[in-house]
Amino acid sequence: MKSKPALVKQLYRLNVEPRVVDQLSKLAARTGEPKSRLATRLFTEAVMAFKPTKAASSSKG
Repeated sequence: MKSKPALVKQLYRLNVEPRVVDQLSKLAARTGEPKSRLATRLFTEAVMAFKPTKAASSSKG
């Protein structure tokens, strides 16, 4: 039997603009998905898809 990798749940307190919260609320109402789950999924997708640009990665230092 295969074991699943451990899932770490880390909560972040993010400062977002009110219009972002409004859009999240509208999207959650339209899809029926809870806001917290939707926000987690969107944040995860954005972080995993992020590809740093050459300028951003060479500016360290």
